[in-house]
Amino acid sequence: RNTVYDNGVVPRLEYEEAVMEDWMVNLSKSRQSYSGIVLNSAEEVKLWSNNVSARYETDYAFNTVEDGGATPPPLSAGGNNRVCKGIVSPELASVVSEETDASVCGIVVSSSSPTASPTPQPTKQPVTLEPTDSPTVTPKYIEISCGNKCHLIQWPYKMGSSYVPSVAYEECEFDCDNGDCKAFSLQDDTRSNFSGYKRCFLYKASKEPSPEICANDPFRHPFCSYATSG
Repeated sequence: RNTVYDNGVVPRLEYEEAVMEDWMVNLSKSRQSYSGIVLNSAEEVKLWSNNVSARYETDYAFNTVEDGGATPPPLSAGGNNRVCKGIVSPELASVVSEETDASVCGIVVSSSSPTASPTPQPTKQPVTLEPTDSPTVTPKYIEISCGNKCHLIQWPYKMGSSYVPSVAYEECEFDCDNGDCKAFSLQDDTRSNFSGYKRCFLYKASKEPSPEICANDPFRHPFCSYATSG
């Protein structure tokens, strides 16, 4: 049994930190969108009686992943798990229920009792700071506009995991960073139990496209790409 809260201290750069600590200043990449329980390449797992509150609504509170983006193994058993905040992956949805009482997940709810007024502090004079140049972060991947034919059918690839649209790009990017991958694409998942999800297609770095003409600017050649949606 676990009660998980106040996790995910490493920032996600799309969210502004209330208090910016010195070690956060030079971060150039967000963490994964997980701040709860993650089953990583785990088999024969029994998941019982865990209460989780993720840091953000778009963080995974319960997730299961497999190396290389393969389909994770199913649970051996599970139940009585509750989520107060965050996303639950579809593989674990049957054993997790939503909880509206945040205190169940360890969150201290502020009392409605009146509190004493704070003692006024002396006003400090404003200080003018000279502007500084923000560092330029070069993206590792460049997004390409490809219309409705975005699947590079002649590039060796692997069909990876599916994610909700709000986190699909960074999750697919993470899968590509940690596998045999030089590019990725996000496509609508056509499986009935993943409606609305985006599936991550990972194009292999270890193998070259065939024919060779599809290696450079493949979208100019009609037989190098395939019709997609999403």
